[in-house]
Amino acid sequence: MAAYRTTILDSFSDPQGYRLPFSVMPNGVSRLPAESTRLDHELLMAAQRCMDPMSLLNELLDRVRDLLPISGFAWHQDHEEVRTSEFPSAEEAVVASHSIDLRQDDVRLGRLWVSASRPIEADELAWLQHLAQAIAYPLRNTCLYQRALIEAQQDPLTCLKNRRAFDMELAREQARFVRYGIKSSLVIFDLNGFKAINDTWGHDIGDRLLSLFATGLQQMLRETDHAYRFGGDEFSAILPATNLYGAKIMANRLVDWLNNHPLELPSGEKVRIRTSYGMAETDSREQDQDWFRRADQALYQAKRCQKLIAV
Repeated sequence: MAAYRTTILDSFSDPQGYRLPFSVMPNGVSRLPAESTRLDHELLMAAQRCMDPMSLLNELLDRVRDLLPISGFAWHQDHEEVRTSEFPSAEEAVVASHSIDLRQDDVRLGRLWVSASRPIEADELAWLQHLAQAIAYPLRNTCLYQRALIEAQQDPLTCLKNRRAFDMELAREQARFVRYGIKSSLVIFDLNGFKAINDTWGHDIGDRLLSLFATGLQQMLRETDHAYRFGGDEFSAILPATNLYGAKIMANRLVDWLNNHPLELPSGEKVRIRTSYGMAETDSREQDQDWFRRADQALYQAKRCQKLIAV
């Protein structure tokens, strides 16, 4: 028995030492530190460098998972939800689940859900709640910060990224091409006759058409591609590691999708979306705005040709 105790004590003094799995640890053995000042300080320092709530939850998890049999956290506030990677989904069985109400004074700061391999004792839960309060405000603040970032770079109607996000990604993609030499393509779309649709059926129908176009565009893209709405009826897509041939295939597939998905009005009448597009590949002799200008000029030529054909 003496040798057994020595092994356990050595495992605490040596972070890389041997630890018994929780499944063979008696439930009555307490592994909580006598005071948590050091952990509180570490979490506060982590909160200063974390810019998103997921990182904060992982910081908390890293510091408590060796002290308690916790497998993950999920934080909820209003319509926001953030969960660590190992937190079980609703379909998965949870051995033990606890919740901690995070608040300071009269300010509610969300609820922290805890998944564990065994029920957490009352004193353990109280200790964990005290520790979690250290990141309660940072959790809310990082969530608000991330939401503000998304809203600053997102079109509210279509939920695509906006022109600000496009300019940043265009510069990054051009820089990647200069460094690695892998060509990418830019496609700019414009909806034909959109003003007439607004004038005939109203702006609410025009908004529905824009949303439908954005849906079709997103369905044509890969996970590595990026879709944007500039405003009005102008859209674009950045296709990394894609030449003009691949970009044209994507654009033609979108045209076919739009032909097969007209917007049906309450009267039963169907409104079809017609689009023109221009494309350009990256060029090492140019800046990112030159790349955009060539695609924009190609769009202008495409629309001009369509007008000549209509005449």
